[in-house]
Amino acid sequence: MGDPDTEGEGSSEGGSEAETALDETVERSFTCTFCGFGMIHEVPLLQAEAQSVCYNCGDWTTQSADSEVVVRAAETAAEALADGLMTERQALAYLLREVAGLDRQTTADAMESTPSNVDNLQRRASEKVDAARDLVDGLETLESTTAPEETPEELPETPDADG
Repeated sequence: MGDPDTEGEGSSEGGSEAETALDETVERSFTCTFCGFGMIHEVPLLQAEAQSVCYNCGDWTTQSADSEVVVRAAETAAEALADGLMTERQALAYLLREVAGLDRQTTADAMESTPSNVDNLQRRASEKVDAARDLVDGLETLESTTAPEETPEELPETPDADG
C-alpha cells in the first residue's frame, strides 16, 4: 500500500455536524508576543493570531494561539471538507498553510510528514479549490445571464400639469 499522503483521492460521507461547524467562532487562548500574557479571544475556527491591546502590558500586539490547538481544529475541518474531490490530508495541508497561516515546518510536523510533501499536498489542494471556485463563478455567470429579466411594474399614467 502507498504513502497515505500521496494516494489517490478518498471519499467520505458528507452532511455531518462538522460541516455546519466550519463557520463557527471559538473562544481560544492567545499569548501576547510582547510580554507573554495569556488572553482569551472569540475568533473564527482556524485563526492562529489575534491583534488587540494586551490587558497586561497595554500595548497593541499580535497574540499567538498554541499551534497544536489550531492543528486540532484544522483536522476537524479537514475531515468535514474531504469529500472525494480532495483527500483529508490535502485539505489539512491547505487549511494549515493557506487558512491558518502556519509555516511549512510546523505544518509538516503536525502532519508527521516532510515540508516538500506538505508543499505537494497544498499545491494539489489549491488547484482543486481554484477549480471549484472557477466552477461556481461559471455557474453564477450562467445563472445571471439566463435569468428572466424583471420587468418593472407599469406606473399609472398621471395627467400633465398643463392639461
